[in-house]
Amino acid sequence: MDFKFNEEQKILRRTIHDFVEKELKGKAFELDDKGEFPRDIAKKIADLGLLGTIFPEEYGGSAMGHLARVIAIEEISRAYPSMGLFLQATPLGLWAIFHFGDERQKQRYIQPVIEGREIMCMAVTEPTGGSDPTSIKTRAVREGTGYIINGSKCFITNGAVADTCVFVAKTGDSSKEFSIFIVEKGTQGFTAGVREKHTGFRSVGITELFFEDCRVPSENLIGKEGDGLKAVLKTISEIGRIGNAGVALGIAQAAYETALEFAKERQLYRKPIFELQAIKFMLADMDVEIEAAKWLTYHAAWLLDQGKQSRDISKEIARAKLFTAEVARKTALQAVQIQGASGTLPEFKAIRYLLDSLETIAAGGTNEIMRVIIGRNL
Repeated sequence: MDFKFNEEQKILRRTIHDFVEKELKGKAFELDDKGEFPRDIAKKIADLGLLGTIFPEEYGGSAMGHLARVIAIEEISRAYPSMGLFLQATPLGLWAIFHFGDERQKQRYIQPVIEGREIMCMAVTEPTGGSDPTSIKTRAVREGTGYIINGSKCFITNGAVADTCVFVAKTGDSSKEFSIFIVEKGTQGFTAGVREKHTGFRSVGITELFFEDCRVPSENLIGKEGDGLKAVLKTISEIGRIGNAGVALGIAQAAYETALEFAKERQLYRKPIFELQAIKFMLADMDVEIEAAKWLTYHAAWLLDQGKQSRDISKEIARAKLFTAEVARKTALQAVQIQGASGTLPEFKAIRYLLDSLETIAAGGTNEIMRVIIGRNL
């Protein structure tokens, strides 16, 4: 693999590491316990420029690239996975606007979200499923100078706190006639449901969204009518899955660190349990698998920075998402095992990492769908 971190990326990692150690890591248990979205921390993440790493400077971004974005997501997730998911999910709608929207839409929406003045969500998943976008039932019917929207979305990250939503709706009768729209909070007929009581990612406002005769003006159509499926697939495969791999990577690293620290401090038979071969081998396996997950994830992000299109490296992206989510789950479970009874207590962290890791298995496409994509490319 022909890449290494440049000086800018090294500085970025150090900057974020210092930020999370000072501002976030010590607050994680309290935030998880409350289960409320921390807007102040979200704004600080935006102030660091972390929401704009993949966008050009003309729209308020830093143009640092996909690898820098993964580094940011990983480091934030290592301290508190809920905010790592916030960082991962917020730019999804912006990516669709940037690639398919007109200049007015880019000027109106991208910079306010990057600067943390507004929050955005992207809504694709419905009760019928999320891995197959062609199963979407939400419908947009043209009427006068706009569209009337009816339907619902579920499991929408940021849905409870977003000021703006980018969503997909069916605009024709064929299996490919979908379009993508923007709707703002407060629009009549558009409402958010109660926050989902997920076991993981406790501080993220994951919720249902409802459209009941919701009128959206034609100017809120992103791109051409019928291009929605193309926009969704590009966004999910290009930044959604690699971003979710970054979240899982941070969880795995955090679970490993807390297990290693515990193993060196916990005494059994008058010596640290780290000295027991069974524990040491478990930690060694964690170390190997996390390192492998890092390079699969970094490599896929680096390929995007080299100008590769997601359709050309779908196998590499799917590998990263699949393997890293599996490693996060396995590592967190082993961390619970190493901590014994203490591992089941939220204040000892491991159980919280395990619950967060379970959410990464479905996010951005289930691991089974990742295997389908890999198999299709073999």
